[in-house]
Amino acid sequence: MKVAVICDIHQSVFWRKIINQKDDFDKIIFLGDEFDHWTNVWPFQMDNALEIISFKNSNPQKVDLCWSNHATSYYLDEKCSGYQHEHAIDIKEFYMNNKSLYNAVYVYDNWIFSHGGVSAKWMQCCGLTDVNEINTLFKKRPNFFRWVGPDGYGNNSNEGPLWIRPEALINNRVIGYNQVTGHTENVQPKIIRKYKQIFVFCDTQNHNYLTVLDTKTNNVEFINLFT
Repeated sequence: MKVAVICDIHQSVFWRKIINQKDDFDKIIFLGDEFDHWTNVWPFQMDNALEIISFKNSNPQKVDLCWSNHATSYYLDEKCSGYQHEHAIDIKEFYMNNKSLYNAVYVYDNWIFSHGGVSAKWMQCCGLTDVNEINTLFKKRPNFFRWVGPDGYGNNSNEGPLWIRPEALINNRVIGYNQVTGHTENVQPKIIRKYKQIFVFCDTQNHNYLTVLDTKTNNVEFINLFT
């Protein structure tokens, strides 16, 4: 399966470049963070988020949306970095109205796609034995996806799929699965091949990369949408 992964939006519009190319992919996965950027242009960021929802509704089988920490920041009043007090009511309403369109993770074969990554330790803490149970937990018990701490950066094996950082994720990996995540900005996107598993970290400071991977061949490509 050929998958296009769009990381942490933060009001970026570069994702729109794939609209006319959607037939080139079997699946298009958004990894969340539609809101909160240091410029926080309003109402532009809401219009942009609503366009993503429209794209999802027009392509329900092709497009998947993953929940993120900046979503739960408003939905559960976590107030993580960049929280917009002046627009919090509108953003929370957006997520309340559209939560049914989101999942915590998307799993295909031996690939897990999520905002931050899935830790085996977190699954154990939640009483989960199968990654396919994560979305059921998300629908029924969203509080399990809150920030855990105590590490202020999230580099903690107990953190869930919205918050965990790369080092803790790799050290507490789910055996048998490759993972694709956003959440942690890197100067460039990167691939780490370790323990016979693949970890793809595709968030960038400019939010301008499209990650394309083939789940059959395990080939991963980063495409700069500026060009």
